[in-house]
Amino acid sequence: MDLFTHLVFGALMYILFLKEVTFDYIFLAIFFSVLPDLDIFITPLKRMFKSKYLDHRGGSHSYVIGILISVIGGIIYSALTHRSFLISWIIGMVFYGLHVSMDLLTTTKIPYLYPLSKKEYSFYAEKAGSLFTMVNSVIFLILLGVLYHNSADILLFRLLINLYTSFFIIYYLYRIISKVWLSSKLKSNQKYLPGILPFYYTIYNNEIVENEISLSLERKFHFSKTKKIGNINTVLNTEEMVLFKKGMELCKTNYYYAKWTVFPIFIRNEGIFSIKFFFLETMMRNRTMYIQFDFGMLTQQVIGFNRGSGRIQP
Repeated sequence: MDLFTHLVFGALMYILFLKEVTFDYIFLAIFFSVLPDLDIFITPLKRMFKSKYLDHRGGSHSYVIGILISVIGGIIYSALTHRSFLISWIIGMVFYGLHVSMDLLTTTKIPYLYPLSKKEYSFYAEKAGSLFTMVNSVIFLILLGVLYHNSADILLFRLLINLYTSFFIIYYLYRIISKVWLSSKLKSNQKYLPGILPFYYTIYNNEIVENEISLSLERKFHFSKTKKIGNINTVLNTEEMVLFKKGMELCKTNYYYAKWTVFPIFIRNEGIFSIKFFFLETMMRNRTMYIQFDFGMLTQQVIGFNRGSGRIQP
């Protein structure tokens, strides 16, 4: 999820559950609720240490790492402010864990128990970079600033905070319930993908029988008919099938590409077989990221590579 939503949701959860206990640690809670995403500042180190877990949404997005980092943060905070280390550590641990839990709801897998386990998981209930929640979070911060600047009555602050707290809780509950309900009705070769707006979603149909590949994307809305936005039905020869499998393996060598669902488009030119892999998790209004491998039919090797974004078409 985006930084603004983590910040706003962390602050709202603190106010909802801890304001009657103590209000002194709210800025510590907000800091830890966004801290995992500050891993973007350590990603340059991955070249030095050759570890994919130094990438964004890598090892930092782990409950175990959160416990360890909150110990260090608690020691520093208590030393600077002379407040309780135990309370500082618990708040840091809880709100770091809140960030990890929110990101588990998204469509990008994270190693939530690293380094105890390298298994990665995502619940696929929300877009990883949700434009919808980000816009609402920014609106909340603007309204909060306007009320503060105009010295508004405390009742208006409470109304705004209660309104947005209810909105986020209802929104995420809806996303979770919707995903569970819709996924329960899918076949084994189908996959649910959440849309940008809460009532929209996409179903990916993927069927491979020997050398025949049938793929389709269906855009759905809870209150309207299905709309097909992509359809592929092709038969690959033996050599092309080998290259397709090789292309899939090449996708897995990249930390992010290995996390996402691919929609392959096959392009045949004289002596060249190209596969354009579109990534469905980044799709917005039928446009998404892709990478393309060009294979020489004689050498069976990659002779060209390209990446970009566009509509799902050859």
